[in-house]
Order: sequence, then C-alpha cells, then structure tokens
Amino acid sequence: MESNDTELPIGSLRIGLFTDTYAPQVNGVSVSLQMISEGLKKRGHQVTIFAPNFPGYKDNEPNVMRLPSLKYLNNPPLYAAVLGTPRSTWKLTRKHFDVLHAHSPASVGLLAYLTASTKRLPLIYTYHTSITDYTHYVKFIGGTGLIKQAAGWFSKATTNLGDQVVVPSPKFQRLLLLQKVKQPITVIPNGIDLSMFKAVKNPGALRKQLGLSPDAPIMLTVGRMDPEKRLEFIVEAFDLLSERVPNAHLVFAGDGGARKSVEAKANATRAKERIHFLGMVNRADLPDIFHDASVFLSASTTEVHPISVIEAIASGLPMVAVQDEAFEGMLEDGMNGYAVPLDVKKYADVLADLLPDRERLKRFSNHSIELSQKYSIETQVKSLEKLYMEAILQNWRGNFFQRMIPQNINRIPTRINRAIRTEIGKMLPGRKKKG
Repeated sequence: MESNDTELPIGSLRIGLFTDTYAPQVNGVSVSLQMISEGLKKRGHQVTIFAPNFPGYKDNEPNVMRLPSLKYLNNPPLYAAVLGTPRSTWKLTRKHFDVLHAHSPASVGLLAYLTASTKRLPLIYTYHTSITDYTHYVKFIGGTGLIKQAAGWFSKATTNLGDQVVVPSPKFQRLLLLQKVKQPITVIPNGIDLSMFKAVKNPGALRKQLGLSPDAPIMLTVGRMDPEKRLEFIVEAFDLLSERVPNAHLVFAGDGGARKSVEAKANATRAKERIHFLGMVNRADLPDIFHDASVFLSASTTEVHPISVIEAIASGLPMVAVQDEAFEGMLEDGMNGYAVPLDVKKYADVLADLLPDRERLKRFSNHSIELSQKYSIETQVKSLEKLYMEAILQNWRGNFFQRMIPQNINRIPTRINRAIRTEIGKMLPGRKKKG
C-alpha cells in the first residue's frame, strides 16, 4: 500500500465510496451518498467517491473519481462503468485507504472488491436494492423464473463479498437472512438533513404555481417514475375519490421511464385537470413542495428505506401507503397515516375519509415530525463511522500473526495505531499456546 504525505488527525479515516449511480442522477442512492460524503468530511474524514463518468457533467466536488462508462439506458440516461485493463483500473485506485464501502453490486462494486482484495483492506457493502424486484429491466427474459433465480444467486454472491453488510431497514435484513447471506448484517437507517425540511423558503409556492386555493387538499408523490412504483395505481385511486373530494389535487414530482404511461392513464380519468406532473424538481425546492401538500402517497412494495418518505414526514406530512415492511418506523398505522392493502378501492376510501378531516391531518402531521427525528444524517454518519473502525480492527485481528510483527505494526497509519495496540493488549493474555 502506498504511503500518503498528507497526515490526518488521529481518529480520521481515508474512506473510498464506490457506486454505480451518482450525480447528476437523482435517486435515493445518489442523494444518500452525497449526504454521507459531506457528513463524513465534516467529521474530519477524507472521502473519495468512485462513480461512472456521466458525459457533459462536471463535478463540483474534487473528491469524485469518474470511471470510463457506457450508456445502457436512455430514459433516464444511465451509464455503467467499464473497468478497462487491470493497469488502467489500478492507476485509478492507487490511493491510501483505510476502508472501502461499496454501494452497488455491479461494475463499480466489483472494482471495490478487487481493490479491497489486492490491498487487503476491509470492505463494507450496503444492500440498497432488492435485485430480484428489478429483473423486469432485463429485456425479453426479465420476467422468467430463470432470470429471477439467477438474480437471487447474484444477490447473495455479491453481498457475501463484503466483510460487513449494511442494510437501511429491517425488511432487507430479513431478506438477506432468507437468502442465507453469511456475513454480519447491520441495520443503519438512511438519514437526511432534518433542518432543511423544517423551514420553508417560499410558502405557498406550489399552490401558486398550480393556481390552487389554500384549502385545496394536495396528494403528493416524489421520486422516480418507474413501473415498480405503481403510480398508475395511485391515479386509479384518485379517479375513484375525485368526486367525493371535488377540490382535491394529485401531484407527481419526478421523472422516469413510466412517466408517459402514467400521464396517459391520468388523461383518461374524469379528473385529469386536477392531476399535475412537475417533472424533475431541484432538491433545494423540495421543502416548499412538501409543506404545501396535505398527504404523501406511496403504492410501491419494492422500497428499502426511501429518502423521500423521510423528507415527507420531516416536513410534517401524513402518509398513506400500500402495506410494506420498508416503512417500518416511518409509518405508524392510525398515528401518522395508514398502511393499506394493495386494493385500489380501499386505498381510495381511506384517502376520501382522511382528506376532509383537518383535525386528524394535524394530529398525524405532528406525529410524522416526531417519527422523523431518529433519521438524521448525523446519526447515520456516526453509525457508519463506528462500523468502519470495527471493520478495520477486525481486518487486522484476522491476520494477527502475519501482520502484527514489529515492522508491520509501524506501517499502520498513526491515527488508528493506538486503537490497534489497545486491541492487541486485550488479545494477548488470552492467547492459547500450541501443543
């Protein structure tokens, strides 16, 4: 491992984050990684992000290393990293790291594994997406049992490459245990900057944009517009309740491959004039949109621990969602919203009953804010920081006899040397002699 002339304070770590999706792409993983990176840097750590090159986009942050890429999806445009020859890849990764953290199982995740293996570094792997729920993106054979079985095998195999596995929710911890993943699994919920969603820069901005009165109920969804989100289900539910709540409006914020079909569905309803599509929204403007809404909606059962839901409840929005374990801790049935079966009539009935009840909406709003307090980015970063140090110590303990000889111990970075020596002191008295 190469030395680095820049000495960091004791307790600071050099961290490599590896991802197949990053800015300018807007999705939960990309947004989460930007916040994690900033949070780690604020705590004095040095962070380098490895991500596919996105033609025409220039990073504002100096710590992003872009890998050669090829486009594999047009709407929205997505690029996959091409690792190239071992020599070219090695040049990109010849840095001094203490721990690597992979956030995807594909090409960039593989680079993280290869780098960790060759440099004998600890590797953390965060399981963000249930691969078996996204096989429909594979053309022609995506829905077959064979491809789903292969996806299950790939999910287990790639997850086991990490020394430690992170999942954002208990739902995915249970999923990985069912898949018989053997590595230690830690639940670390996603976090956000809660203060950003408490304040409103432009109160009433959304209502003004759409020409809506202050008392018109607004049902809101925010995020990627893809088939697995079941946004057409939400349109159907709105069509059913539209006559019972004649001043209600439905707003979609986001874009994606399913947008055209959702718009076509909306245009076929009786209340098409009350269904609005905002397209991609600048993240800085999201608090204004959330605070103008009345209820946040979800019909997806493929979520992990959605950032958009944390943002919604932090903004004080009640929530109505299709029953799914991903919302555990964020949605308490009858307290800040309702978890409804995947039945469009029941979903519509719940909303039609809730929207006119201002007292209940206010009570639910207050409870949403209470629930959001545990999902701060500061809490998430501190949990990751603790896991990184545990992985570093475990990595050195695992190779104790090969590494912990005097000449090697002097090569350990000063900032973690003290912690290593403390661990050695704990281990030596209890070591059994051979024979």
